[in-house]
This record gives sequence, C-alpha cells and structure tokens, in this order.
Amino acid sequence: MSRPKLIDHQRRFPMIRYISNMSLAGLALSASIPALAAAPPIATPFDLGTAVSAQVACASIFVAGRAEADVLRDDVQGFAPFTKTIVLAVDRNARTVTASMPGAATRTALYRPVVGCTLLTGDVSTAVLDTQAARLKPTRGNAAKPWPMGDAPVRRLQVAAEAKLDRAALDKAVNATFDEQNKGGYPDTRAIVVVQGGAIVAERYAPGFDRNTELLGWSASKSIMGTLVGLLVDDGVLKLDDPAPVPEWQGAGDPRGKITLRQLLTMTSGLSFSESYVPGNDSIKMLFEAGDMGALAAAQPLKHEPGTSWSYSSGTTNILSRIVFQATGGTLEGMTRFAQKRLFEPTGMTSALIEPDEAGVQVGSSYAYATARDWARYGLLHLNKGRAGGKQLLSKEWLDFAVTPTPAAPQPFYGAQLWLNVAEADGEHRKLFPDVPADAVMARGHSFQIVATIPSQDAVIVRLGWTPEGQKFDWNKYVGQIAAALAPAVPAP
Repeated sequence: MSRPKLIDHQRRFPMIRYISNMSLAGLALSASIPALAAAPPIATPFDLGTAVSAQVACASIFVAGRAEADVLRDDVQGFAPFTKTIVLAVDRNARTVTASMPGAATRTALYRPVVGCTLLTGDVSTAVLDTQAARLKPTRGNAAKPWPMGDAPVRRLQVAAEAKLDRAALDKAVNATFDEQNKGGYPDTRAIVVVQGGAIVAERYAPGFDRNTELLGWSASKSIMGTLVGLLVDDGVLKLDDPAPVPEWQGAGDPRGKITLRQLLTMTSGLSFSESYVPGNDSIKMLFEAGDMGALAAAQPLKHEPGTSWSYSSGTTNILSRIVFQATGGTLEGMTRFAQKRLFEPTGMTSALIEPDEAGVQVGSSYAYATARDWARYGLLHLNKGRAGGKQLLSKEWLDFAVTPTPAAPQPFYGAQLWLNVAEADGEHRKLFPDVPADAVMARGHSFQIVATIPSQDAVIVRLGWTPEGQKFDWNKYVGQIAAALAPAVPAP
C-alpha cells in the first residue's frame, strides 16, 4: 500500500466504547442472519479512516493480541489526521471491531481464527464467512527447534557471527532507529531484527511489542504472494509465459487475454490501475469497498501493450492472489493450507498469515502478518537460495527470475514482486538506496516496512513500524548504518 499525502499529525485519545457482548454475540454467528447491508462507497477521507481503522484495529487486537487502548492510541490515532476522533467498539464474542466517527460511514471487520480479519462490505453474511475457515488449524509451532526453524539459539553460529561484526557500531545503529525519532517524535519503529551468518546478531522491540507480536507488512506482503506463485510455477501448475488464467480475459478478442503471468509478477501487465490512495481511486475501491478484490482489479481495462510499461499496482498482486486461490482449490481453506504447508511451516514462519477478503482470497497486496523473526525467516529463504530446513523449497530458476531487473521499469529497481538495489555499471542509474549494498533484495511496505536480504554480507535486516502519514523513516540512513556495522561477508554455515 503506497502512502497518501497527509500532513496533520495531532493525536487525541478518545475512550474506547465497548458494545455489550450480549447485544451482538448471537447476531454475528447465527446462520439464519442474511447478508449485511452493503457498505457505502468511500466518499471522504473520514470514510477511509473508519475503513482502515476497522481493518487494522481488528488485526492488532485479535491477531497480535494487543490491548485495545494501545491500538486505538498508537495504530488508529497514529495513522492519519482523519482518524483522530474515531471510536472503536470491540465485541469479543462476535469477534468484531467497529470503527465510527461523526460524519463518516461506520465500518466493521470480522476476525476468524487462523486467517485473521476481513473488512465487511455486506456481500456475504458473517455466518458464511465463518464457514470458509471453519476447518482450518493454526500452523504447527516449532519454537523449541534450533534457529532458524525455531527460536532456540545455536551457539556456534552466534560466536562465529559476533567475531566478525562491529558490535558497538551495530548496537548504535539499531538503537538509532528507535531513539532518534519514535512515538511523539515519530517515526515509531516497533521491531528490528538483524541476522548475519545464520545467527540473530541484533534484535530490539518498542515497549508493548516483543518477538511474539505479529506485525503487518503492508506491501511487503506482495513478496510473499510472489513466492506462493513461484511454488506453483516450480510445481508446473502455472507457467510464466502462458496467458494468465483470468476468466474475465478469456472472451474472443479481449486484448487482456495476452497478459502473461510473468507480466503480472513484474508489474508490466499494462492494466489501468490507480495506486493513489484518495477516495474514488482504484486502490481505495479495491481494499475498502470490494468483497472480491481480485475481481475488481481484473475488470480494469488495458492501458498499455502488455510488457511495454511498468506500473506499480496492488491490483496486479491481488489478481495473482486470485490465481493462487483458483490453483489451490478455489477455497480459502485450500489457499491457506497451501501457504502453510509449502511456505510457512517449511521455513519456520509459524506466526504468518495473509488476511482474506470476503471472497476467501488472501489479500496478497497488503495484509500479511508475521512476527519480526518470521519476516526475517522469509528473508533467509532468499538468502539461502530457496533452501530452508534442509530442503530446497524454491528452484534456482525461479529465484533468478525473481531478482532479475524488469526491462520495462524506468530504473532496474524491480524484479518479480521484489525490490532491487541494483546500480548499472555505466552510472546512468543510481542505487535505490545509496548506502545499502547494491545486491540487496527487498520486500517493502507502507509505513516503511522493510525486509532487506543482502547476499554479500550473508545478512537479513528487518524493520517494522507504524510511521504516520507525511512522516518518513529514512531507509537509506538507518538500514545503511546497520549494514555498515556488519562484516562484509560471512560464509554460510
């Protein structure tokens, strides 16, 4: 999710209003209840405020297990100026969070165990939504196993890594990401994890967060969805250069029928999609009005010849999500189990989930949650060339493709749902982040989330936070300082 341009950051802290559990417990869970009234369009920034707040507050409370008052103060009130008078109603029996404020549409999100929260639009009853996830079980935990499959430290790795880094400089660099600006001064860093030589060499959390807190990746989620596509390509279920299996494009003479999976992955589909986050634009309609986000994105017309123009698009990723959904059985259950069995369990990412829309399709553009350590494990999958837990999960061919610069992009900064830091030899194009090593491969998201994999240093750097609209976390400065404190290269264990 890209950043709207907003500048007012005054905070207020209204009290949370609790709805009586008795009043809604039966309403949300009764199979006889019809579909809810359709959600109104996002007409004003205040409508956007209640929609965003319901979605993120629901996950922060039910997925991350954080206190309602902290979520209201730090997530809702810390998000944007148009959220400062929002009131939250939390119903734990119904598993809902409702956000309301004067002059805005009231919006509600529903939590379902294992899959997380879904913003309700009225397309589907909550009883049907519960049925979608009724048989799912959490990803199996393995905390007692040695890192990285679990959380038990491996002393030989730790000793080897410590011997080669500048401890004082690393601690100073990590602390700077929290202490130079945080909370009232912003940008509100919540977690830093640094891995080198296979060991965690630095880790810090803001008050109220720890290594068990699931944190939102926003658009870093795109990279995880790209990896799920890669698993299906490696399986032979999907093919990069075949026309993408999108039903809406199969009509005779439809020019979108030429769009390939490769072009969707590299953001060169040519589809029209406005990524600007203002009411009325495609991104807002998709994330906060549509019950089937992939369908809305797939309905967009062609603006450029496929493969000739690069345009960053959350809609494109949600088309990929729907392709994965169909390829894994066409149910939320099938898609969730595929992600668990093929990616999350084999890498040790036991906290990870991607929240779905009402159609049951995981919102790959925006809604992946995982602990900071699990985001680091995702980086390790790339660092270790597709291997995890002693098994080859992704092929060399897929990984080479994923980090190859897209020719249609104006600079060589994008691969397949991954950001690159490549500098061209002729000097025409600078690195995306000048002080970060050129070989860095990154998953990046709104509010300045980053998972940076740096092969030349055998390292992964994770920063997760909640930088408000209009504020900036200086990726280049802080990630560059951390990278500078690490050893130039550490042999893989």
